[in-house]
Amino acid sequence: MGARLDHAVAAGWGFAEATAFFIVPDVWLSKVALRHPRRAMEATLSALGGALVGGVLTYRWGAKVPAEESSAMLQRLPAISETMITNAERDLVAKGDLAVLVGPTKGVPYKIFARTSGLQGRSLPAFLAWSVPARMTRFVLVPGASHLAHVAGKNLFPRQISWLAPTVYWGGWTAFYVWYFRTVGRD
Repeated sequence: MGARLDHAVAAGWGFAEATAFFIVPDVWLSKVALRHPRRAMEATLSALGGALVGGVLTYRWGAKVPAEESSAMLQRLPAISETMITNAERDLVAKGDLAVLVGPTKGVPYKIFARTSGLQGRSLPAFLAWSVPARMTRFVLVPGASHLAHVAGKNLFPRQISWLAPTVYWGGWTAFYVWYFRTVGRD
C-alpha cells in the first residue's frame, strides 16, 4: 500500500471514530508502524485531521439535537453507557475543556466530549485546541510502541518475526477490545 492510502485510511478512520465508529484509528496507525514507522507518524496528522473534522460535526450535532436524544443515540454504540455520558457532562462543567484531555485516559470516547461540548455551548475553537493533544498523545504513543515492539521482536526472534509480528498485532488488539467491550461502559 502506498502512503496516500495510509493517510486516507487514517483520516477516514479518525473522522469515523469521532462520529459513530467505535474502533480507534490507532489500530490502523500501529499496523502502518510495523512496516513504515515514519509514515505512521506522518499519518497521525491525517488521523488528527479526520478526528477534528468529525469532532466539529459531532459538536454541531450535539448543539442541535436535544440532550436526551443525543445521549440515547450514543448509548447505542458499544461500550457507551448513560453513566459515562453523564460523567463526561459533569467533568466538562467541573474541569472545563481540560476534561477533553483527561477523558481518553478513562476510556471515554472523544465523540462524547464533542457532543457534550456542543450541547453545553462551549467554545468550538477551545474544544478543537484541546482536541489536538487529547488525540495526538495516543495517536503518537500507540504506533510508536508498535514500532518499538516490532524492532525488539526482530532482534529477539529474527526468524519468527514474519509470523510473530502479525500474530502479536492482531492478538493484542483483539485482547484489548474484548476487555474494553466487556469492561468499559458497563455501569
